[in-house]
Amino acid sequence: MQLLKNIEMYAQYQPYDCALQFDAELISYNALQARIVAIVEQLHDIPENQCVALTMNNPMSTILYYLALIKKGCIPCVMDFRWTQEQVNKLIEKYDIAYLINNDLKVILFKQVEQNTTEIDNILHIGFTSGTTGLPKAYYRNELSWLYSYEETEKLMENEIDTMIAPGPLSHSLSLFVCIFALYSGRKFIGQQQFNAKVLMNKMKTDKTIKHCALFVVPTMLDTCVAWNSSMQQIRYIFTTGDKLQHRLRNSVTMLFPNAILIEFFGTSEASFISYNYNNEAPSHSVGKLFPNVKVNLDQVDEYGIGKLKVKSNMVFSGYIGDSHPNDDWIEIGDFASLNSDGYLYLHGRQHDRMIIGGRNVYPSEIERFAQNFKEFKEVLVISESHSKFGEIAVLLYTANQEVTYREFKHYLTQYLARYQVPSKLVKVSRMYYTQSGKIARKLMRSLYLKGELKQ
Repeated sequence: MQLLKNIEMYAQYQPYDCALQFDAELISYNALQARIVAIVEQLHDIPENQCVALTMNNPMSTILYYLALIKKGCIPCVMDFRWTQEQVNKLIEKYDIAYLINNDLKVILFKQVEQNTTEIDNILHIGFTSGTTGLPKAYYRNELSWLYSYEETEKLMENEIDTMIAPGPLSHSLSLFVCIFALYSGRKFIGQQQFNAKVLMNKMKTDKTIKHCALFVVPTMLDTCVAWNSSMQQIRYIFTTGDKLQHRLRNSVTMLFPNAILIEFFGTSEASFISYNYNNEAPSHSVGKLFPNVKVNLDQVDEYGIGKLKVKSNMVFSGYIGDSHPNDDWIEIGDFASLNSDGYLYLHGRQHDRMIIGGRNVYPSEIERFAQNFKEFKEVLVISESHSKFGEIAVLLYTANQEVTYREFKHYLTQYLARYQVPSKLVKVSRMYYTQSGKIARKLMRSLYLKGELKQ
């Protein structure tokens, strides 16, 4: 495994350089290598080729045991420490995970499994999808796919970067990706056990070892960071993913982080990178140009050129557990998308979010893009509600300091959208609820609205 070879090399040639820091806990490359070797010895009772779940809440322990398991020839399964015991047990049962290492660093044997029978080479880990519906799906991530992803990321960073920062949980593919990227390239990685924007901003401001850093966050995290109104010179690159950035947030980033180049990228846990918007060069509402090693296919294209997005690249995962290896198969992303003549990719919403209103396709994300620029709105979300005449109608939920009249809102929105796309209802709510990855929880918000449980 090239990752382990590189860590061993850095332990020799830059032994005292910081490799990992989570809050007040840090470790050098030399100490990291020693800890990996020591933990491998501790895990002597676990045979090779076993899947081992990691459920500890300490991120330093998580990554140390992750690396030790790879060195031992096992497959780490990084689980979210916030999952319930019931969820963990169901996943262990479903995917034949033999061992679990808990918060006390105790090894628990769940079942005797002779060995993992996958024929996939150089597996880094088993990851889990975000699981917006039902149990998360488990998938294989091999090393080579991430090495190709690292190559593409390096091409976007023209300035030398000494530190990579990703404050999200390691169970989310973005933070784990960045952590492994930093170790693979001999850089310092900074993470957090629990995201805290104030602590993070202070850290970047006061840590004299950080000369040039790259920050990897989702938009809600970035929004919280800029709320502290603290200017930061060391940030050279800000990578965001998950949702499009609002104009307000873009402007704040430009003011507070004047040296930073903003790179929005679109990707998934399974596909890695798909497209990117470099320093706002892409047209408004586009998710940018495709990475050079990505091919896309649009299936079942409608009259507007919108179809189901499928991708193929050397950065994709190695398949879901229990499914056949994707090989050169197209991976279905689950989004409706279109591609313009200049090669810019546009997303039109998740397949399961699409509404059919009076026989016309309506995509909530398209409405949200324009609605979020309305001066009174802080956050917006479009959901569906059943209707006897039209089949369903669109309802816009929003947070704001004051009530907005429907007439005022409709007048604004009809400047940008067709009449059938304008929501039939406008509802002010006291707050939005979020998924663990920081996105607005669309399914939960809709359920609460239909039950009449949203506070207004």
